[in-house]
Formats: sequence, structure tokens, C-alpha cells
Amino acid sequence: MTAAADRSATDPRLLAAVQGLELGARRLVAGVVPGLHASRQPGQTREFSQYRAYQPGDEPRQIDWKLFARSDRYFLREGEVALRLRLHLVVDATTSMQHTGGVPGAPRKFDVARNLAAALALLAGSQGDGVELHLVSNGRVSSFVPGRRGQPFSRVVRALTAAEPSGRWLESPGPLTAALRRGVEGAGGAASATVDLTVVLTDGFEAGGEIRAALAPLRSLRHEVIFCHILTRDELDFPYRGPARFEDWETGQVIEADGDLVRVAYLTGLEREREAWKRAWSGARFDYLRIITDEPIDRVLRLYLKRRSQA
Repeated sequence: MTAAADRSATDPRLLAAVQGLELGARRLVAGVVPGLHASRQPGQTREFSQYRAYQPGDEPRQIDWKLFARSDRYFLREGEVALRLRLHLVVDATTSMQHTGGVPGAPRKFDVARNLAAALALLAGSQGDGVELHLVSNGRVSSFVPGRRGQPFSRVVRALTAAEPSGRWLESPGPLTAALRRGVEGAGGAASATVDLTVVLTDGFEAGGEIRAALAPLRSLRHEVIFCHILTRDELDFPYRGPARFEDWETGQVIEADGDLVRVAYLTGLEREREAWKRAWSGARFDYLRIITDEPIDRVLRLYLKRRSQA
């Protein structure tokens, strides 16, 4: 990653921030029973799981012949294999993620994003799954693939701690697609036992559909995608009344308008964008999760993981 990420081991302020983020992640997942996926799936290993009746097309060598001698029926011994998950964390670190909603002391959207990213990395690591981090800022992507050995969670946390939002999103989807593909090719393992899960943590702010374009290639890569749409309360409710001045965080463009007159149009547009995200993927391996920065994110995470485990 960057030199800033390496300094976290010696810089007292960065070290304190790293420890704070690590502690925050552990608190977030405290009491969360379900993880990101079921830990096992049916397969063929030495560890016995259950019997299943023989079906045409099954391998005869899997038949339990001792049981056949006793029952005169064909049964197969099923085992279990570990269901491997590769977690790809795509974190929006562009300028708009600095927004706090105008509330003194409130967390930035980026703070919420990296807290969630750290918590998800901890969950994946606790299941022995692979984790990789992709930070998007200044029109480029910085990737961090720590692997399963060593302390991948701590290394991801250090990278998240050192990052600060700046610049704009990628102009082309190519760099992010290439980074995600490199992670998949480098991880290895049997495809039948591996699930690629990409969690995108962003406010969805885009000038011309560049975030949507960056995620579109994930279909061909057969990734499951969780789109975490992070908004502040003022963005969700639009409380502005009368003459107001609105400035684009990333382009510097300024618009002066009457808040009362544009409120309905703004809220309609926000809902239209939400539906567009869902419609673009038609529900195929795609989940949309709206996160409001002033809500307890531990509760949001717990409820979501519970719903995911029951799906």
C-alpha cells in the first residue's frame, strides 16, 4: 500500500487510531452469531456428514456397500467441504465521503464505511476466509491483498486507518475490474467451493454513472455484490428551506436554489437512483443495503447478517 500505511507501526497517533479501529470492529461484531456465509457445504471428503439415496449419474464408488449388504438399498456417504469465501472490500475514499451531515462531532460517511469494512474483515477472518481491500480515491484504486497467513485483519485495519478521502471516483472501470480479477486469480482454490463476495461501501455519488460502470463487470466475474449505500440524515431528509447554496464536494460546482422548491425533485431523484441500482442487477447476486450515518451501525450490521443467514 502506501508509506502512510507502514507508518502505523511506529507513529503513536496512527497506532492509536489503528487500535481504536480494531477495537471498534470487535465491538461491532460482538454478539453477531451469523457470519458472512455458511461454513460448510455438501461435498466429498473423509469427514462423514450424512447418507443420501443413490441417484442416476452418481459415482458408484461413493456407494456404501456395507450398508447395501444390510439394507439391500444403495446409499451414498456424503461428507462436507469448507465453503471458501473471498471477501472483496471496495471502499469509496473520494472527497464526498468526508460529509458529516453538518452535525458537529458526527461521523463522516468515510468513518462509517471503514468501520463496517473492518468489521466485515474481522468476520471473514474468523471463518478463515480470504480478504482483500480496494480503496478508490483520486481517480485510482489502491489494492491491498494480505492473504490468509499472518494477521490479515490487522493489516487491513492499518490500511483503512491510514486512508483519507480525496479526489474523485475512477473514470474508467478497468482498474477496479483488473484489481478484483487479480485477487481471484492469485487466491487459487477450487471454483466450486469458493464464493466471491464484493462489498461496496459508498455514498453512490457519481457525475456520470462511473460507479455503476465500475461494478457492471462483476457480473461476468460471477461476484455476489452487497451495495452499501451510505447517506447522512440531511441527504435522506433534505431539511433545507428557503434560499440555499449547494456545493459539489468533488467538482466545486455551486448551485443556488430555493430549498422548498427543489426538495420534492431531490427526494424523487434519490429514490429513483435507489431503484435504478436494484433494477440494473435484476436481483441477481445483488443486495442493496441503505446505511444512515446517525443510526447505530452495530444494529444495522446485526440485522442484515441475520436476514442474510435466513435467506
